[in-house]
Amino acid sequence: MKKIIFTLLLLTVFITVTACGNQTSNENEPKSEDSNQVEDEANKEDTSSSEEVENDEQTEEEAKEIIMEKADEVLKLLKEKNAKELANYVHFEKGVLFSPYSFVDKEAVTFDIEKVEGFFEDAETYTWGTQDGSGELIKLTSSDYYSKFIYDSKYDQADEIEFDRKEARGNTIRNIAEVFPNSHSVEYYVKGTEENGNMDWKALNLVFEKDAEGEWKLVAIVHDQWTI
Repeated sequence: MKKIIFTLLLLTVFITVTACGNQTSNENEPKSEDSNQVEDEANKEDTSSSEEVENDEQTEEEAKEIIMEKADEVLKLLKEKNAKELANYVHFEKGVLFSPYSFVDKEAVTFDIEKVEGFFEDAETYTWGTQDGSGELIKLTSSDYYSKFIYDSKYDQADEIEFDRKEARGNTIRNIAEVFPNSHSVEYYVKGTEENGNMDWKALNLVFEKDAEGEWKLVAIVHDQWTI
């Protein structure tokens, strides 16, 4: 009887030691190629994700630099009334929309590239919106609209230049981002004068959006000023 018990104890110890040895061996075994491949792919995905985030940040910064540069070029052409050269900056599919105030009407006057080229020779009278305060229709030729609602201040000597401004400066709602959700804008702001209680400030917003080829093109010229 004692021999049997002793034998069983030895057998139990042997089984336990063997099981522990196999477990240790499995833990120390090199991983299979499939396991390594899965881990490598997971690591690549992590690295790729972090690189994409970094590239997105770089792209935004690069886009801002490109747009700011193009806005300055467009502003220079507007000052010089160089419509033919200006047309090269206009979005081919969308054309360029003109808004007399910062609240942009989606149905506002929009010129395609050809009409932009002949902007200052166009004798036709257009309805550009309604006059603030009186509510009268703004009926002007392109040249007259330019004088009153495009280059009506020294924007080349702007007191402030802002990228993607969100807040309205006056009483009028600023909805550029809503009308052009995939765009970026550059605002040239000229302060008002003390004799007019600083209420004669002016601002010109140049709005850019990517075309089918990925180039930033002009889609809107939005004028802004104090409104009642």
